[in-house]
Parts: sequence; C-alpha cells; structure tokens
Amino acid sequence: METGQGTRFAVLADLHGNGDALRAVLADLDGCGGVDRLLVLGDIVLLGPDPGQVVELLMARDGIGVYGNTDRFLLDTDWPAFQPQSEEDEADRALCVWALERLDERAQAWLRALPFRRDLEVDGQRLLLVHASPRSDRDVIQADTPEDDVLAMMAGVRADLLLLGHTHEPFDRSVGAVRLINPGAVGYPRGQMGTARYALLTWDGRWRVEFRLVRYEIEKTVARLLAARRPYRLWIAGTLRRAIHTPLDTLE
Repeated sequence: METGQGTRFAVLADLHGNGDALRAVLADLDGCGGVDRLLVLGDIVLLGPDPGQVVELLMARDGIGVYGNTDRFLLDTDWPAFQPQSEEDEADRALCVWALERLDERAQAWLRALPFRRDLEVDGQRLLLVHASPRSDRDVIQADTPEDDVLAMMAGVRADLLLLGHTHEPFDRSVGAVRLINPGAVGYPRGQMGTARYALLTWDGRWRVEFRLVRYEIEKTVARLLAARRPYRLWIAGTLRRAIHTPLDTLE
C-alpha cells in the first residue's frame, strides 16, 4: 500500500473482544475526522464478551493488521476436538469454544488470514506492523527495555517505523534508526479504569503521533462479561476494574 503526505492511520492494539471499548474508540475517531486506514496490532478477540462484534466492526472499517499471541492460541488448536488433560486445559477449551461459537465463518476467515507481520510503505517510509516484536508474538518491548535487548528482537528489520502492542503500554521511542510506537490497549486498560487507548498517526513529511484516551462505561462491559458465566470471567473483570495488565500464561 503506497500513499503520500497527509496519510492518516488509526493504530489499535489489544482489543481482546471488548466491543464497548472499540465502539468508544471508533466514535472518538470519527469525531477526530476519521482516517485513511485502520491498523490493528493483534490480540483481537479472546477474553472479552464480544469477539464477534469486534471482528465485524473492524471488517466494516476495512481494518488490516496482524494476529497476536491470543489470536494464535485461539485458532491453532481444534478446540472442539481437544482432549483436556488438566483443569487448566478444561478452562482453556471452554473459553475458546465459547469465543469460536461467537465468530461466524466470515469472521474466522478474516482472523485466520492475518499474518504474523505486515509491511506497508508510505511516501518511501517503511512501516512494519507486529504484535509484540518482529521476532515473536510473545516478546516484551516496553518504554524502558534496554536498547540492546530491543535490537536483538529487531535483528534484520528494515523499517523506519515499527508499530507494536502486547504490553498494553503506550510509548514512543527510537532504537537505532527505528522509531517504535505502541498505541496502548483498546480492550484492557493499563493505568486508568474505564479507558481505551489508541493512536493517530499522520505523515506530513515526518511522522506525527497523537495518543488518544477514551472513556466508556466499563461496568456495563463487566456485567455482560459476568453474565456469560464462562472461565476466567472473574479474573478478566478484576483486571478491567483495577486497570492492570497481568497476562495469563496459559494463553500463550
């Protein structure tokens, strides 16, 4: 995809099946005048109460992007046929079957077509989209990750701008010749309860980024989540209410 000066993207990461948060983000985006394209950085459907709604909203906006580790976890196993060997396996199977039942064939096809990484070009600028790092969908790159560690994760990368998520932490930093931007999480806040984060990215001869924070009625989301009566609902509700990000190792 080649575009020129004045190109504007909305960058979204870690939606985690939270339809209320995504709708709030899209309303805010429309209020800002819209964008040329929606870029999605993975962890799209698993955990929240609205996996199908989230994918439908992204498809309606012609969103493009990459998968995240929880998307891979959901889609790489035949969960209906999976034979659990532990209570954790039982919970994982129930969670994933529940999510898959809320994704129609079109939504599942869209998710399965997402790549690990996506390269874009804007006016000669090279953009690389990943979920966690160019090396793995489970790497952790944060604002204070040592530069040598980040360089190891970016080995061989040829890009001017690296867009990534996974940590639910917004940041804008440069490592070597590459600028890294994490827009924060749409579906699971880190720091402020009842908020969703995303970034507006504009090219006008140089990249300008605006980090957006949007509020929504999180208790409505929690109520629907608890009503679903499925595994991990209490843990998920707690993380939403405390605005913390504690990854579930089992979903790796």
